Amino acid sequence: MESIEIKEKELNIFKCSNCGAGLKYKPGTTTLICDYCATQNEIHQEKTIIEELDFNDYLEKSESESLELEKIIRCKNCGSASSINESLKSLHCPYCSSPLVEDDISEERFIKPGYVLPFNLDTPKVYNLLANWVDSLWWAPNDLKKAALSPIGLTGIYVPYWTFDVNTFSVYVGERGENYQVTTGTGDNKSTETRTRWYTATGTISIFFNDVITPASGNIDLISLKELEPWDTDALIKVNDQFLSGFITEKYKIKLKEGFQSAKIVMDEKIVQEIRHDIGGDKQRVSSVNTQYDNIHFKHVLLPVYVSSYRYKNKIYNFYVNGRNGKLIGNRPYSTVKIIFTIITACILIGILILMFNGN
Repeated sequence: MESIEIKEKELNIFKCSNCGAGLKYKPGTTTLICDYCATQNEIHQEKTIIEELDFNDYLEKSESESLELEKIIRCKNCGSASSINESLKSLHCPYCSSPLVEDDISEERFIKPGYVLPFNLDTPKVYNLLANWVDSLWWAPNDLKKAALSPIGLTGIYVPYWTFDVNTFSVYVGERGENYQVTTGTGDNKSTETRTRWYTATGTISIFFNDVITPASGNIDLISLKELEPWDTDALIKVNDQFLSGFITEKYKIKLKEGFQSAKIVMDEKIVQEIRHDIGGDKQRVSSVNTQYDNIHFKHVLLPVYVSSYRYKNKIYNFYVNGRNGKLIGNRPYSTVKIIFTIITACILIGILILMFNGN
């Protein structure tokens, strides 16, 4: 395997003011810290003013101006793409642990991220969260904690997302159902049943959506990313490479148009909910909705996620942690012995109860 030789400038290394070693961002602070002499270097951050980009203007004429040429390294096994930075020195992919080689480096054009939520949790806190998570698992193998706390690689990754601001105007056709009671039969056979009268309902709904967020990552499954929500997007700050130092910055796979289609699904669900509320009555039917999406603006943002994997019985398991609030999700193995023992114990207890009942 050829070694990866990259200039410090390409790694975006920030030098310690005391010893000259490379600095890393310290989660939860506004400082860079030196692992060698523990010197802390303050990050100068200007006041962030959020500016949304015009979606249609970007697609029609500004795309070439908005793209930035950047060196990235792409994993040949899983296809993940990350910027070349200090974290590259591990020489392994954070998603599948495959080795990265010099031939995997290329120059590609990407929309430059505008804002970032810096990491708020450091790795010791994440390991504590993982230990507590393993302890809470039912039917987990006894030696799972040892395997889970010795991961192939716990890596902090800035995951790409799109956020959209949209004005929507929807015209709908549906029906409003009004319940009424009907008494049938006579005497002892008398009964009351609920029936519904339906009335045609039409109308319009206007909703402004702010910061509809949708993942731009193609490496972490969308269900897992959804479970990591919510994100405190009101705390976004302007991207500063110093906050990225020591972490991997993933490049988006889901492009802007695709991201907006995912955002529309989220918005459409909310629109239908509001239509049902507007129709009123006891029941609602929505037969057609025609929505116009106007004044679409977007941001490209980076959100902090800890990614890791651990090996148990020759199988890889993954977990993900929201780097802001510590929310953890993951998959895990089950102990067949414990499950069988539980079933046998339950059967014995049921048998004892039956014998006691029959004996009485």
